[in-house]
Amino acid sequence: MYHHPGLTLAGLQHLLLDCQMILPPVHQLLHTLQQDNVSGSQLMQLLQTKAQCGIPELHSCLTRLLWHCNQVLFQQLSAWMVHGLLQDTHNEFFIQQTVKPNQQTAALSTAPSLPQAQSQAPPQSTGDSNATEWHKGFQVSMQALPPHVSVSIAESILFVGKAVRVLQRPTGPLKSHDLLPQSDAISFAQALRQLQQQEVFDQIGFEHTVDVIRTKVTGQLWQLVVVHAELPAHLAALKNYFLLAKGDFYHSFLAESYELMRLPPRDATAEGDLTIPFQQSALKSTADQDPFFQHLKIRYVKATDSSEAAQASGDKRKLLHVPKYDKWDDVFLEYHVDWPLHLLLTPQVMAKYNVVFQYLLRLKRIQIDLESSWAVMRRQAGRSRDVPLHTRRLPLWHLRHHMAYIIANLQIYVQVDVIEAQSSVLSQCIANAQDFSEAERAHETFMDAVVTQSFLDMKAISQMLEGIFSLCQRLCGFVQRDDGSSDTDAADPDKIAGLAAEFKRRANMLYTLLQSNKLQSSQRAPYLRQFLLRINYNGYVENEAVRQLRQGDVILRGNI
Repeated sequence: MYHHPGLTLAGLQHLLLDCQMILPPVHQLLHTLQQDNVSGSQLMQLLQTKAQCGIPELHSCLTRLLWHCNQVLFQQLSAWMVHGLLQDTHNEFFIQQTVKPNQQTAALSTAPSLPQAQSQAPPQSTGDSNATEWHKGFQVSMQALPPHVSVSIAESILFVGKAVRVLQRPTGPLKSHDLLPQSDAISFAQALRQLQQQEVFDQIGFEHTVDVIRTKVTGQLWQLVVVHAELPAHLAALKNYFLLAKGDFYHSFLAESYELMRLPPRDATAEGDLTIPFQQSALKSTADQDPFFQHLKIRYVKATDSSEAAQASGDKRKLLHVPKYDKWDDVFLEYHVDWPLHLLLTPQVMAKYNVVFQYLLRLKRIQIDLESSWAVMRRQAGRSRDVPLHTRRLPLWHLRHHMAYIIANLQIYVQVDVIEAQSSVLSQCIANAQDFSEAERAHETFMDAVVTQSFLDMKAISQMLEGIFSLCQRLCGFVQRDDGSSDTDAADPDKIAGLAAEFKRRANMLYTLLQSNKLQSSQRAPYLRQFLLRINYNGYVENEAVRQLRQGDVILRGNI
């Protein structure tokens, strides 16, 4: 204990006279800190609140204490924004790690994707680990947010740190490249140090500095992903194979695998059975000269329900619905994503690509099945001279034509009006993008537009299409089993009439649903009108719907 023999109580009071207005509030503040265990952002908030008082001495004291807290904050900011490191032993920094390195595999496996596909996935690569860290490894803790840091600025700081970690830890062919120049890192550190040295926290200058650093970093990230990693070429490859834009390849593949897909898949060998025609088709098409074809692998994993795949669109409850066709519905594609494209082509995004792929593949297979049925019917008609038997099969010809009409126009709408149009917009946006964030937003908008305009997020429409697909499959079965005699299903007028009536009913229900006031008044209206124009450009579908409604009205009046 300090002892001064000549110091009296009155002398001590005289020495502390200048602190008379400070010590009681500071003592109360310390008591509050100890009692409530206040630290981090709560401490800074408390100091800032207490400093707003009318006592100059107390204001100066608390402002100085807040300055010391800001020194710690700027040290943490410099470590994160300049070096991509978290220096936070007490979990007080508002950027916090959510996924530890040993938890990244588990985090990746729980990402929404095709049902049960992840259980068959290959061992996790470095790119997968980096992707998990980018998307799930860090987050902004709202409870730890300092009073002078807004949520938007905190998100920018989070992005900068993650981007710096990517740029400073390249892998693969770019491992030896200096993706973030040392001069940039030095300028970032100097800008933050200037802010740190100021007596009062400069919020405007701080936000400006964060924006400048983010602009520089996101530009470097854009250069890495778009230029070095050839993002446009990879997006073109995804369009070619997942969105069936490479027509010659898929024409060859579906022809090579036609007989295989007429039989039920064998779970143990289905994937290997499909791989053979898949590779052979590449040799017979322009895919043979495509270096990106090597990134592809066709997969078959039997799922409990592949018609609904939960997608990572911000809400795991949102489902995409793919109309079922047959037991080969569980076919999907696997695309090897190189570093650093994992930042954009996440497992969730690739799952969306696969949902659209499955939808388009089923449409194409139905179209080919209907065309094959037409070829079989033509051959049988050429071999037989039985005019009455030909007459009994005319309703089957008409029904097949109506089915092919609906399927063909649906396919043209999705491939041309949706995919081609949106791909053109995406290419333009990528070409005009100045940073990574713009490219990322453009791609997200593209995928959302393809899914929405294809109505894969509307269960009612998918169910209607699924019923139509089932009827097309039944007709093709009638034709395949037709031996030319008069006692087959293809020559049975009652069965054909029943099939035709059910098809008309479902087609009319689909048209009526698309014409509903609820859908016409929604944001889907422009896309709905395009779709309706495709399937009803000559008025056939609308006339059939009106005729059925009138027949129903007549029947109802007759019963009354």
